[in-house]
Amino acid sequence: MIVFRVPCRTLYRRVWENKKARNLAHKSAQNLRHTVEKELVRWITCLTIIGYPPRYPTLKEMTEEVRKRRVKEINNDGIEYPKIGKEWVQQFLRRHPELAGVTPQSIDATRVKDMSYEHLQQWFHDLEEVIAEYNIKSENIYNMDETGFAIEEKQSGRCIINAQIHERFQAKPGRQEWVSVVEYVCAD
Repeated sequence: MIVFRVPCRTLYRRVWENKKARNLAHKSAQNLRHTVEKELVRWITCLTIIGYPPRYPTLKEMTEEVRKRRVKEINNDGIEYPKIGKEWVQQFLRRHPELAGVTPQSIDATRVKDMSYEHLQQWFHDLEEVIAEYNIKSENIYNMDETGFAIEEKQSGRCIINAQIHERFQAKPGRQEWVSVVEYVCAD
């Protein structure tokens, strides 16, 4: 099937030899059920949206807690189940291509909390009204932006985000000392 970029041999094996897909073939050996992994993906997506994506150790700790609870529920015979391994997070990311491990850009927590689609939509609506009311020409419209660099700020470690959301910011609490850069551009 050229359309889906799947080799014909793969389709033949799935249909006629009743072979399972690679991610389903080892399903019984996985520590977590597929539904639990989907919930982890949903959790990561929610944290990505609000600006607090989990770091690798956080995901591993969360997964280990889920695994422990599952073992308690099903373990009546004292059977030992393997712990979450060192490479589990990497394998999890391979199984879920919508997730990605990135080094996030820091953004002040108040900016994350106060920004919403509704606020931005209202701001642009108000801007259009002011431009129309005062008949402002594009050559008289300027945009200025200020950016800054935190003094002695440490770079945050890698975290896991839902790459389909295109958010790579991580909220950081507190106040820091900044060096500011101001830039501007004219609308025309």
